[in-house]
Amino acid sequence: MVTTPVHPLEKKDPKEEILKAALKLFTEKGYFNTSIADIRQLADVSTGTIYHYFKNKEAIADALYTEVVRSLEESFKEIRRLNNAFERLRAILELFFELTENEPEIVRFIVMVRHQEILSQRPPLSQSPPFRLLDRIMEEGIRAGELRRMNPQVATAVFYGTVARMALLRLEGVLEKPLAFYLLDTWTAIWRALAPANEKGA
Repeated sequence: MVTTPVHPLEKKDPKEEILKAALKLFTEKGYFNTSIADIRQLADVSTGTIYHYFKNKEAIADALYTEVVRSLEESFKEIRRLNNAFERLRAILELFFELTENEPEIVRFIVMVRHQEILSQRPPLSQSPPFRLLDRIMEEGIRAGELRRMNPQVATAVFYGTVARMALLRLEGVLEKPLAFYLLDTWTAIWRALAPANEKGA
C-alpha cells in the first residue's frame, strides 16, 4: 500500500487512491456495506476510472488481498534470515504491533475482514504464503531444538492467536496505550508457551 507522502503538486496515482479508499471503507463499514459510489467519492475519482482499473468491487478486494499478502510475505522472508526462532518470532510480533499503530486499516483487513465471504476463490488467510512461511519458521525452530516439541500448526496458533488478539484489542480501543507498552508482557507470554523447557525463563 502507498504510505509515501505525496507533494500537493504531484499527480496522485488513481489506482492507488482507489485501493486506499476501498481499504478504509471495507474495514470501517464492511465490504457488503460499501458501494462503488462510496469508493469513488472517497478516492475522488470518476466511476469510469474505477472500472478502468477494476472489473467490479470483488476485483478491488482481490487486489487488496494480493497486495497485503505479498507485502507480508516479503517481510516474513526478510525476518526468516534472522539467526533463530527467538529472533524471528520476536521480529514478527514487533512487525504486527508496528503495523497496528501505523497502518491500522491493513491490520483490520488481516484480522477482522472475513476474506472467504468476499473472495471464495482465494485460500483462507491462514493458508496464504506468509502464514505457510510462519508454519515453516515454527517447523525449523522445533527441528533445531529452539522451540519446544509440539505440532507446528499448534505453535503457529498459539503465536498468531496472541498477536492477533492484542492487535484486535488495540484496534477496538480496549488497550488505550500503544502496543509497544505491552510488548514485553506479550512476548514473555508467547515465549513461555513455545520455548524449550530449559529456556522458559528467557
